Amino acid sequence: MKSLLSSVVIVLASIRATAGLTYDIHTATSGAQSSEQKIHATVDGRNVRLDFEQGDGLVFRNGAIAISRDGGNTLEVLDPEAKTYYEIDLGAVAPPGMMELLKLSNEKVSVKDNGDGGVIEGYPTHRMMITAGADVAIGNMKTRLDVTMESWSTPKIPAESAAFLQHRGGSTGMPVLDKLIAAQNDSIKGFPLKQVTHVRMASGGKTTIEMTSTTSVSNVKEKPATASTFALPPGFRKVPNPIERMMGTAGH
Repeated sequence: MKSLLSSVVIVLASIRATAGLTYDIHTATSGAQSSEQKIHATVDGRNVRLDFEQGDGLVFRNGAIAISRDGGNTLEVLDPEAKTYYEIDLGAVAPPGMMELLKLSNEKVSVKDNGDGGVIEGYPTHRMMITAGADVAIGNMKTRLDVTMESWSTPKIPAESAAFLQHRGGSTGMPVLDKLIAAQNDSIKGFPLKQVTHVRMASGGKTTIEMTSTTSVSNVKEKPATASTFALPPGFRKVPNPIERMMGTAGH
């Protein structure tokens, strides 16, 4: 559960992409699921490539390469050492059957404009705060889920292409998180240089899981890429993705 929640935090804290850019991403998560990720991103139109110097150890291992040619709706995740790859459909990240078990109520999403965000990496930024919450019931177990996302974005870098790991019209399988993603897409203008996401789950008035993820972008450069940058190398063998292996649904 904690690993899946960590992946959700990374989804929500991901960075929007624009054409002809390279940049570095650093994500640090603390709390119930502590981790650190270091990524080099190459973006050209709807083509995105992420080179993971340090991955999450679950979906993206150290040295992994993630490639998307549709703005982040689907991914091919490569293991260069094993010469294997697997596919991930980010429109269906919820495990099969999850929504049949979950019942959500009292859902709420709000957006607050916090004005000038100061200068980050030499760019002026604007600061937005988005909060979401819901009561979640799984059988007789009831949990409160609250998510807060704060974003510093710059209008000096346009966000014309679809957001990577956070695409418009996508679905995580949980309505409250989908509303949060939609609220972010609609409210955040330009390119987010920093995002802080806080997730808290509580049961019986007591916190059961709490974690904070901070994502920062640096070393932004305008640099078009060749088509081969986003191509699947020859000789790579397809394998089940980690979620399929975990759920035992590979091949179904």
